[in-house]
Amino acid sequence: MSSGRIPRTDATFIAWARQRANQWAGGQGGPPEIGLDPSEIAAFEAKTAAAEAAYQQMLDMRSAARDATSAKDVAFADLRLEASSDLARIDAYATTTNDPGVYPLAGIPEPKTPSERGAPGAPPDQRSTVGPDGSIELTFKVATGGGATYLVQRRITAIDGVVGQYEFIGFADENKTFTDTAVPTGIQSVGYRVAARLSSGPQGGWSQTLTVPFGSQSFGPVGSIMPEDPEDAQQAG
Repeated sequence: MSSGRIPRTDATFIAWARQRANQWAGGQGGPPEIGLDPSEIAAFEAKTAAAEAAYQQMLDMRSAARDATSAKDVAFADLRLEASSDLARIDAYATTTNDPGVYPLAGIPEPKTPSERGAPGAPPDQRSTVGPDGSIELTFKVATGGGATYLVQRRITAIDGVVGQYEFIGFADENKTFTDTAVPTGIQSVGYRVAARLSSGPQGGWSQTLTVPFGSQSFGPVGSIMPEDPEDAQQAG
């Protein structure tokens, strides 16, 4: 095949194939004289229809996977917040009653005093990777000594340059990795920041904003660290 005659991207290729299949089938006058016999034209139509069905199934499954992952992230975030609230109430009850036996009954360890560990620092060395499905994987480093959760916030810069507010989108895993599978479309860029929170309560500062620009599809390591701005400082919650 000649370079440039057949589109490379899936969406343009399947649209191109459908147009050719309809054109080669002809109308009431029959197929045009282009050097293809009826069996070859029929084979092209059948394979085009099969490719269309497979492509649509892939799109449907990708959408369902994003929805399911987004729902899971929201449910896990709600559960973690509820668990944190419940543990705080248990701590308050144990302190009020001066009964350390509350913790074995609750099946949780007694918290360390805040003086034992200070708040962790802001995570440095953030990196991002854009996957083929449009998801963004965020990785970072931070020294916490273990027993920490990592909060991730996202803000969107609209195509007209308007910068949105930070929104909590979930927790990074223990490997300090978070994958955003629900990146909005039709935007100028998306920014991420991370903070570490110890199980004993102290939360470190927010990292600088890692900005991932859009405009052309990219693969591999992308993203740039933007300096902390006044808005970042105000949205540290």
